[in-house]
Amino acid sequence: MNNNELDLTQGKIMKTLLKLAFPIMLSNFLMMFYNLTDAFWLGKLGAEAKNAVSVAGLTFPLVFFISSFGFGFVVAGTSLVSQYKGAQKYEKAREVVGQFVFILVLFCLIFITLSFLFIDKILIFLNTPTEIIESARSYISVILSGMVFMFIFLTYQSFSHGLGDTVSPMKIQFFSVGLNVILDPIMIFGLGFLPKMGIQGAAYATVISRFLAAVLAFSFFFKKLPHILPRFKNLLPNPQMIRRILQISVPSSLAQSITSFGFLILQSFVNSYGTVVISTFSIGNRMTGIFMMPAMGISNALAAVIGQNLGAKQINRAEKSVAVAMRLVLAIMFLGCTFVFLFGSQLTRFFIDEPQVIELGHRMFRITAVATLFFSVGFIFMGVFNGSGHTKSAMVFNVSRLWLFRIPFVFLLSGKLIDLTIFQNKIWQNLLNLLASPLASYPYDALWWSMIFSNFLAGIWAFVLYRKGGWKAGRIHN
Repeated sequence: MNNNELDLTQGKIMKTLLKLAFPIMLSNFLMMFYNLTDAFWLGKLGAEAKNAVSVAGLTFPLVFFISSFGFGFVVAGTSLVSQYKGAQKYEKAREVVGQFVFILVLFCLIFITLSFLFIDKILIFLNTPTEIIESARSYISVILSGMVFMFIFLTYQSFSHGLGDTVSPMKIQFFSVGLNVILDPIMIFGLGFLPKMGIQGAAYATVISRFLAAVLAFSFFFKKLPHILPRFKNLLPNPQMIRRILQISVPSSLAQSITSFGFLILQSFVNSYGTVVISTFSIGNRMTGIFMMPAMGISNALAAVIGQNLGAKQINRAEKSVAVAMRLVLAIMFLGCTFVFLFGSQLTRFFIDEPQVIELGHRMFRITAVATLFFSVGFIFMGVFNGSGHTKSAMVFNVSRLWLFRIPFVFLLSGKLIDLTIFQNKIWQNLLNLLASPLASYPYDALWWSMIFSNFLAGIWAFVLYRKGGWKAGRIHN
């Protein structure tokens, strides 16, 4: 058995969470560093900088949408493996791993192929500015070619997290991101016999780094997880286990895909205001992602803790873990959000030193700092739902946050609803003009204000779902 694996059914909860969460936080930060490194070096391309950062920025939600269908299976891997470990049913864990090999191959064949076929239509749908559409197509094509490597690593990571080992995936991430940091400037600006490749160079650097991460994931799996290494019989399709995986993964995949499609809608809204807003929105997404790392790390750690304790039928310890995680997240996130609130302009200038972008970034970070604090609360409940395998609750939270609250608020506060035919009578026009008037000078600021409303309302919804208690049943005993 791997020495890095933790038994999460005993010991002090705070210490266990921190020991488990810190490597996850670092791993998530390192993964985000792929995009941050691209944005930083592309921002140094002189006259091309704004367009290059815009390409990388609009690619982020698109790739997130394409890959979202596979993230549900990652959640299912952590949930099932952690519950089977808590119940000491390692043969069942082997079955889970074996069926994941079958599912991963099928997923890559279907979704990545479809993505290549519809790139052009998607870019047009996103209102991509004509001056960057060719660069965007080339950049996204290279990134898509390396997505299979990303999923190999994420699948290995999900199994390791379920077993309580968050250190081994962190080591792979550290190597992969370190390599990307080295390759990015070399391949973007050229060195020696390597020509200057600009935006394409950033994409190739990312793919090479992800390929080597996948190779290391294979190596680590055979070396550190032999007790769940599937036998040949586990690789044959098992309808019962596939059904159990799908019960967990389908709601999670739907939530991720519907959410990511919502972000494509938001990206289309952003693109309609030009490259200054695209660049600022891109920087905001990346920095918000960084400052959400503690909440995400603790949420993922909590998922493993919940899974193992439900598998061991220790319900009280699972509930106590939620309370401890909530206090921990709020304390850490308050400090981080305060920093973002105070130093938003400086963070924006770090990427692009352009007055228009900096001024917009200043307003953006003042608002998103508060919204991020609200969102961190929802992340804790996400950890509970995912760890227990009750991903339908997580789906309700994610979908409602974006589609029921945020997107409607964006179009309401920006005044976009005024142009719709159904709102053309005088009463509606007066009401909508009144609601949009505070942001009349900067209608795109609706992007940030809608985050506050949506994250606050969705957090309340998640708490209600948590209090219902259905998550306590787990999944492996059903």
